[in-house]
Amino acid sequence: MIRALISQLNSLVMALLFAIIIWAVATSEQNPIRDGYLPDPLPIEITHLSPGMVVMEKKIETVRVKIRAPQISWDQITTTSFRATANLQNIGVGSHQIPIQVQASDPRVSIVSVEPPTLGIRLEPLSSRELGLRAEVLDAAPVGYVYRNPVLTPSQVTVSGPAPLVEQIAEVSVDLYLRGAKSTVEREVAVVPRDQQGNIVQGVVITPSVVLVKVPVEQRVGYKDVSIRAVLKGTVAPGYWISNIIIAPSAVTIAGNPDILAKIPGFIETLPIDVTSATTEVTKRATVALPEGVSILNNEGVTVQVSVTPILGGQTIRRKVTVQGLRRGLVATVSPDTVEVILSGPLPSLQSISAEDVQVFVDASTLAAGVYQLKPRVPVIPDALKVQSIVPETLQVVIAEVSLSPTLTLTPTLTPTLTLTQTLTLTQTLTPTPPR
Repeated sequence: MIRALISQLNSLVMALLFAIIIWAVATSEQNPIRDGYLPDPLPIEITHLSPGMVVMEKKIETVRVKIRAPQISWDQITTTSFRATANLQNIGVGSHQIPIQVQASDPRVSIVSVEPPTLGIRLEPLSSRELGLRAEVLDAAPVGYVYRNPVLTPSQVTVSGPAPLVEQIAEVSVDLYLRGAKSTVEREVAVVPRDQQGNIVQGVVITPSVVLVKVPVEQRVGYKDVSIRAVLKGTVAPGYWISNIIIAPSAVTIAGNPDILAKIPGFIETLPIDVTSATTEVTKRATVALPEGVSILNNEGVTVQVSVTPILGGQTIRRKVTVQGLRRGLVATVSPDTVEVILSGPLPSLQSISAEDVQVFVDASTLAAGVYQLKPRVPVIPDALKVQSIVPETLQVVIAEVSLSPTLTLTPTLTPTLTLTQTLTLTQTLTPTPPR
């Protein structure tokens, strides 16, 4: 009886074993196990870094990982399913080789190898310093201009990082180019840490990393920027009109006695250019009329190009210039205060337009007190007309603060005066009549 039971049990065990083997073989054929490398290297994550310590140097940033997994897992593998870490718990100052641990989120995946197996790393104490900023302008101001000392906001920054690197820093600075600016330059610039030899120190953190640099740019005494106005004489041929006037350069810097320059408005004129009977474009080298003792800097000559076009419809309107957007407490002077607006378009539209339909302005909404060279604009004109050009194309605008002085106003006191007749009448009226 017992032998029969043991024999039956052995048969059942053998049957179960054969079933497992058959299932394993079938499963292996459908979902084979295979080895291979992850398609992309894994980034190494630093963990448990002690407070007050910082990584100064890492030999590698990523590792290659070889895994073993069933085919179904391979079909779902992504780099985000794995994590490579280097545990720095209780690791002090100095150079170390830290084992790299790789974990997979899929329990069916096993790690075969990590290449390289360790991370070479150097730890140093975390250090920080506050340093004053230095600004350096790397180019020169335009001819006739000078720049003043840069103003930095903020003027100090904090440098932090590995102590040996922080100790190397001799200065923190910002570099700025004016790039021909003729007015104050304001720009956000990145802060650069440098050692004693002027080399950039890498591996430190600067707070803030970007600062605001303001460099005042002013015109030198004895120099002045002016626009050029072309003076024409004569009349173009019948049936033609002057459609445009181009002056190159349109503005120049002049130098001379400051007292003489102060008397020159914001423009200078050419000697008359003859366009009598012209039917095509007139281009001439022009001579500029200048007071004695005044000269043009970098004078390469002035070219005036007068476009002469068959009449399709054109009109030149002289208009005063309006300053728009001027802030409260400021007053502006425009020189010249009138411009020629050259319009083109259908003759009926031109014939019906009046000077009041054309408004010319310069925008001063963002400007403070100072001297500026601004381009006038015509914001709105009747339909079908086009502004060919505005002459001159740049104007000098002087903006100044309004000086308020107390004014004493005297109001005369009027004293009534009675004539003799009025006096007598008043007496008679006031004298009582005696009783009868």
